[in-house]
Amino acid sequence: MEAKTRKSELTRAAIVEAGIDIAVRHGLGAVTVPSLAEKLKLSNSGVFSRIGSIEALRIALVDEYGKRFLAEIFFPALKKPHGLERLDAVIELWIRKICSGTGNSMALFEVTAFSMDQAAQETRDILVGNVRGWRGMMMRTIMQAMAHGQLREDIDPSVLLFEIHCLVLGALYEYRIMNDANTADKAIASYRALIKRVSRPVKAG
Repeated sequence: MEAKTRKSELTRAAIVEAGIDIAVRHGLGAVTVPSLAEKLKLSNSGVFSRIGSIEALRIALVDEYGKRFLAEIFFPALKKPHGLERLDAVIELWIRKICSGTGNSMALFEVTAFSMDQAAQETRDILVGNVRGWRGMMMRTIMQAMAHGQLREDIDPSVLLFEIHCLVLGALYEYRIMNDANTADKAIASYRALIKRVSRPVKAG
């Protein structure tokens, strides 16, 4: 009985992994029982019996993705000091991950923006909550950089956050659509130019 339960848990974990892979490539709307069954070489009933419903699975995917975003992008950056160094680390890790060529790159939130109409309200609410959560963390990091005198006091932090996110979206487009292998380097250079523009001038002497 225990072995059977363990096998079922492993199968469900494989379904979640396959679902994330499909979602980051094509959006949450592409995560269906048939698409998962085909990817994992399972029957439709074999997939359905382990997920309960497709919306329950989509919610699980968003939740798991949010945890991975923190684990792979934000938590490593916490090793850096408060302020600009931490912000730099978050953005560079994020851009490198998006342009890494691996299936589960950190782009689910961005890709899903183009297929939100296919998600149920509960899924949308959880996804939006995740986005607001990481934006809040990014905003605090920007505010810390301003408090430390690293960024100009007259900038609007919400505008800077918007510009950074637009840059990340641009990197995703260039890498996915244009297949530009140099996208990460270009995007990071653009980010650094943006930060230089809003940085507080260093006083001589």
